[in-house]
Amino acid sequence: MRQTPLALALGIVFASPLHAESLPEYVGDTIVVTPTRTPEKASAVISDISVIMAKDIAAAGQTTLAELLQAQPGVELKQSGGPGSQASVSIRGGNSGHTLVLIDGLRVGSATTGTTPLENISLGQVERIEILRGPASSVYGADAVAGVIQIFTKQGYGAPRPSVTVGAGSHGLAQGQVSYGGEVDDTRFSLGAGYSRTKGGFSVARPGVYGYNPDKDGDINRNAHLNVDHAIDGRNHVGITAMGHRDYVDIDDGTAKDVAHNQVNDLAVYWKSRVSANWASQLRAGLGQNHTESFSLGAPTSRFDTDQTQYLWQNDFALRIGNLTASLEHNDQRVSATTAFTATSRTINAGQVGYLGQWGAHTLQASLRNDDYNDFGGHTSGMAGYAYALNAAWRASASYGTSFKAPTFNDMYWPTEVYVSPWGSSGYKGNPDLKPEQGRNLELSLRYQQGLNQASLTAYRNRVRDLIVYVPASFPAFSTMANVNRTTLEGVTLEGATELAGLRIHASMDWLQATDDATGHFLNYRARRHGTLDVSKVLDRWTLGATLVASGSRFADLANTSSLPGYARLDVRAQYRVNPHWDVLMRVNNVLDADYQLVAGYNTSSQLVPAYNTPGINGLIALQYHPK
Repeated sequence: MRQTPLALALGIVFASPLHAESLPEYVGDTIVVTPTRTPEKASAVISDISVIMAKDIAAAGQTTLAELLQAQPGVELKQSGGPGSQASVSIRGGNSGHTLVLIDGLRVGSATTGTTPLENISLGQVERIEILRGPASSVYGADAVAGVIQIFTKQGYGAPRPSVTVGAGSHGLAQGQVSYGGEVDDTRFSLGAGYSRTKGGFSVARPGVYGYNPDKDGDINRNAHLNVDHAIDGRNHVGITAMGHRDYVDIDDGTAKDVAHNQVNDLAVYWKSRVSANWASQLRAGLGQNHTESFSLGAPTSRFDTDQTQYLWQNDFALRIGNLTASLEHNDQRVSATTAFTATSRTINAGQVGYLGQWGAHTLQASLRNDDYNDFGGHTSGMAGYAYALNAAWRASASYGTSFKAPTFNDMYWPTEVYVSPWGSSGYKGNPDLKPEQGRNLELSLRYQQGLNQASLTAYRNRVRDLIVYVPASFPAFSTMANVNRTTLEGVTLEGATELAGLRIHASMDWLQATDDATGHFLNYRARRHGTLDVSKVLDRWTLGATLVASGSRFADLANTSSLPGYARLDVRAQYRVNPHWDVLMRVNNVLDADYQLVAGYNTSSQLVPAYNTPGINGLIALQYHPK
């Protein structure tokens, strides 16, 4: 039974932004880091990239990272419920594990599942998000097969000032945020903490689905960040970045009370030096964590912890034409779990070089990287791209890149287990002989940039081989994982932005063909058409906006026998500027109360059906304070 009342409550928000980075307004002139590891103009790099700035996050008024990412070009969301429920994204049709997620350059994902729990990362601590579409293993190594999402924590600028947020909304939403940041002499800093809670408002699972419990599934998230940069002198900086999230979410797993406790944390210290006019160097040591524990009726049932200790030495050289980057990395991955994995650690050593140069109408971007794993050996990835400026507004480009995804600990090191049920016995074990999945991507792009008007057309073809899939076997033989499948991910992304009669318009449309090469079937949870539209207008003190996300039907299984219908979700927002320091923000999500599902599951008859609810109409009203 769908519960969708609009329970709007007034939340008073005292919000002084931590002086978001002073970057140009439009993406074409924005400085980005993710494509090359070094600050470059977005208009200079060949990579296909989107940037979500702090002001965009604030104006959107979204409460979760998953909702924000869902409205981006080339990104599809899969989530089994509301805030805090398991969420993953697919970029350009790739698997959820084909997107690498970084926080301030650090890996924070799970080495057992190969994914990062986006649902646990709070927007309250985020300064900027960069979304790179396309392979980037030649820059970052494993898992960047379809794209990279890099999250940057808040930084302090200008005179120190506080920020305090208190609010409430639908489904028992209550949230608070406090932070303080700025610059004092040679030190720039930002620190903050936040809290968010929902009482659910609906059951995550639908009646008849395995594990269903009719209670309302809520979520509690606690988060914090710290970012300090100190200039020792004109050439040397030292600093620390940290971000932590604790999430407690109700789940439906067969008993009256099932809860998951999730943590996503990162901590890094660094030293940056301007060695000479043409040489910059940095050293960084960091720890990324993903800890998950499940409870039923108050008793712990499972635990899976990943800790990644990471080291980076990067050197950037300004050449006569262009910039060269060279880096060395080391990563110690360690797993601690209630499952007795046959191996609990692995080490990765990597070396990488990259180049970006422009001369006249020509741009060249290239990178090469080798990753050496102690368990399955070395792997080399490369990328080369060329762009030609047809005139001041138009640019055409072509690129080719290879990528890989490392097998997870679940794939390789799950212990031999026998399962006994009323239907008989079965067995499963990991496969330590697995190879990495490998991708080869060809990409063509045409871009236009003239003042407020932007447009891009990007076509790509990414062939991924040695896909790791489950291979069943009849007991006493054991089922396992093997490199057996090949897929082709090909499509076109059309994106544009303009201003017309005072309306600021941003739209995108994706056409995707993601297929299994052996069967010709479509991959599950990939829509063949997916689009977004955002429209906003300033009327004196008012700023009005609406965001539409629409998706076609998706098959729920690889046999293409069960599907989820398409959907269209409309969110609206309004912001009223009371005076230069105060404004009121109002937002209603899913204003048309669309009833749609993003994930299927099995019912008690072992049939694949739409299994998990998504939030109906819900909203927020807030008062914001921005001292000048």
